[in-house]
Amino acid sequence: MQGASLPAQRKNFDLMKNNRKRAKSVRIVLGLIVVAAVFLDLTIAHETAVMEGTYRLESEFTSCIPPATATNVAIVPSDYSTLHSPTARTNSLSYDQVEDMVRKAIELQGGLDDVILDKNKDGKVTVMLKPNIVEKNTPSGWGTNTDVRVIKALVKIIGDHTAGVKIYVAEGCPRSGYDDPTSTTSSWEASGYRALLTDSHLSGIDFELLNLNQPYSDLIEVDLGDAGTAAPHNYTYMIHKKELEADVYITVPVLKIHGTGITSGIKNQIGTAPGAYYGYNKCVGTSYYGGLVHNVDQRCWTTEEIIDLCQCAGIDFSVIDAIMCLEREKTYKGDNQVRFNTIIAGKDPVAVDHVCAKLMCLNPDDVAHITLAEKVGMGTNDPEFINVVGASINDVKKKVIKSSSTDGEFGQGNRTWLLSQAFSGDDISTEYIENEANFEPEALKESWSAPVYFFDDRLDLTSYYGGEKGIVTYAFTYFSSPETKEAEMWIGYDEDIKVYINGEEAFSATGLNVFSGLYLKKKSINIKQGQNTLLVKTVQKYGLHEFSLNICDFASTEQYEGNRVADMKFYTTKAVNTTKNKLDLRMNCYPNPTDDLARITYFLSESGNTRIKVYDMNGKVVRSLLDEIVPAGQNELTWNAGDLNPGTYICEVCSGKYRNTKSLVVR
Repeated sequence: MQGASLPAQRKNFDLMKNNRKRAKSVRIVLGLIVVAAVFLDLTIAHETAVMEGTYRLESEFTSCIPPATATNVAIVPSDYSTLHSPTARTNSLSYDQVEDMVRKAIELQGGLDDVILDKNKDGKVTVMLKPNIVEKNTPSGWGTNTDVRVIKALVKIIGDHTAGVKIYVAEGCPRSGYDDPTSTTSSWEASGYRALLTDSHLSGIDFELLNLNQPYSDLIEVDLGDAGTAAPHNYTYMIHKKELEADVYITVPVLKIHGTGITSGIKNQIGTAPGAYYGYNKCVGTSYYGGLVHNVDQRCWTTEEIIDLCQCAGIDFSVIDAIMCLEREKTYKGDNQVRFNTIIAGKDPVAVDHVCAKLMCLNPDDVAHITLAEKVGMGTNDPEFINVVGASINDVKKKVIKSSSTDGEFGQGNRTWLLSQAFSGDDISTEYIENEANFEPEALKESWSAPVYFFDDRLDLTSYYGGEKGIVTYAFTYFSSPETKEAEMWIGYDEDIKVYINGEEAFSATGLNVFSGLYLKKKSINIKQGQNTLLVKTVQKYGLHEFSLNICDFASTEQYEGNRVADMKFYTTKAVNTTKNKLDLRMNCYPNPTDDLARITYFLSESGNTRIKVYDMNGKVVRSLLDEIVPAGQNELTWNAGDLNPGTYICEVCSGKYRNTKSLVVR
């Protein structure tokens, strides 16, 4: 259903006509604006093409199976009672106090032995520390660049603890001239990093400062293949060879607000894209390459670039500098500092970022790179599998002002839906599904899709439905709320739309709209505790065939509005996506792709009648492999997939009330 070409860039159109001098002209101007808006959408519709890579089946992700036991994330504020010299979180800190906090955070989450010592072969191990150094004239501790004292503490702790260690403090600063570690005018100098080279505390430790931008001869191409997520890059990136050669990779950012939501351990990896290849600014590119695309035809690819760069080398450990943080934006502006005086550390980068978001009073599910990182198997975003040690989140958290950029201003909309077939028609009031308000579809049943994930908050239904016009379509999801309450539905749309929540019409609109942002309307809605149903009906006649939707808490001021309801989850399978059920039925298919035998492994928490079926992409059952009582525990089924036609199939395992699916590619 996906095409191969990128669509043309959409045209910008200024609807504001402010040069009219007489009141009698106002009605004429308004009429012209309406006509122009309609013409704009018609023009866009003709120019918009199917765009490759804007969606993916959920089952195609290497979803992270929750760990058997919770992963630890340590929070150590400066007043933590077991520190040698506890001090108030409002006070400035000495180096000794920072080192003590870093040591305590590492100790509380279980130490570094299994991270570093297990990689120490033949008495040698290479460790890369990746700070966040983005500005040239910003001293350490201002919140823009990682506090150099945190890096110094890590170099000392690792160097003293591990024999035969080689440590690289590595960064790919975003601007040319800032990135030379030996220069007295570089980013490394102002933030105190060059001074580490002559620091007596680090005497005898083998470490160096490394520029990840240069030289070009040290850059290596990494092809992520099916694991990649940013289609405009063809899932291929250039990376400095030292990053790939490192035995242990530790991300050490400063915690701050950013246009992507927050900068923390995962977001920090955008700095590994080398300027020698991607250019300075890295979004602009060079004469021979187009840079990091970030935005193509209003599709934001920043999140996917972040995740792909994370996957190039992998993150073994996260240490977050939350001493002096920033709100509103990523650079110091004189009035946007927020002092936390805290260190956060852990082995699971997704869990660590989950905790970081909560410390800033943000919903982790609103930060797209956190949720996508979990989908590709980098770690867990589920609070029931995250064990916070040290201080509590509630004790340390502070509400910060979000970014005013397009992506950071609002929480992440729901991106995973079940989608209906395309019905021929153009009337939003006609029921193309009987009793549509109360309809609850099942994946791959009655011409409904498997769960589909879109790589943007604006769901690109044009690409999914192949650009077809004159159709009506439905999108469905469940969502759970921790309580019965009034909330705000944030919604964007370009043509006729109708929304049902729990069988009641919650919103409807007709006509064309200039859908330039993420959301057009905010509507007060009532949601109930536990499971809720959500059905969106759209008409595609002229426009872009897109919509966006989130369900948010009410906020006292605009600075805090647009956050998804706290602890609310969207999911597409009825009564299955509880935390317990994630462990009750786990499965995998391998080898994947295959051209011969395929093995389906699955874990059951309890014995029960188990069915295994294989579907094609139209929802037709092509194989029924099992229907019998299966004991609890780990099970495996081997079958010959080689006699199927080449393509993508969905393997489904059902046992009792539990269900799981995985895609399988047959070559």
